[in-house]
Amino acid sequence: MRIIDISGPIEDGMWSYGDPYPAPQITQIPPPAWLDYPVYSQTVAMAVQSGTYLETAAHMDQSRLPIDQLPLSRCHRIDAVALWIPRGANEPISAADLERALTNAGFMLRPGDALLVGTGWDSQWYAPNYVTDPPYFLADAIDWVLDHEVALLGGDTPRYDSPHHPQNFFPKFFQSEILLLAPLVNMAQVGTARGKLTALPLKIKDACASPVRALWIED
Repeated sequence: MRIIDISGPIEDGMWSYGDPYPAPQITQIPPPAWLDYPVYSQTVAMAVQSGTYLETAAHMDQSRLPIDQLPLSRCHRIDAVALWIPRGANEPISAADLERALTNAGFMLRPGDALLVGTGWDSQWYAPNYVTDPPYFLADAIDWVLDHEVALLGGDTPRYDSPHHPQNFFPKFFQSEILLLAPLVNMAQVGTARGKLTALPLKIKDACASPVRALWIED
């Protein structure tokens, strides 16, 4: 079995989506005076969409399933397909791109599968334009994903929709029960296009999303 960590790090002052979403802040807690020996800890303040995170439709509709109520069967060792579609800054991913990559992968995409799309944009994780100019999905690509009844869409881009050429597909996207997992890293290390995905969220009550440790598993 081969396990690839496809989750990015959470660091003090790292990228964020901008106001009103704060950048993560990690602060050292001083050793307490009531112990005879030193111990160390940290406080972490951040939005739930920080680092690599899993998100439900509660991001757009607070009556929908929050992350703490997500069944573990939907985020642990689920059947998954990984596609590789290299893209640079502000370059789109179309339905035709997805279909071509799936054909090249040689696997079927079954209803209920997770679909992960790697572009290589994780190489820009520390770049100043990482969040502002990433690759993005065209509206027809999201239609393709929904038509295939995918249970989860993951990608190594921090924005599925373009801030420069808005596709405005998220209301339709979250009308379904699909989950969003982003942004991923290390997708170039995937050795086979079919595997298992684990992305376990923190049990944050009533939250729409949570940072996860996402794993690609090749049996």
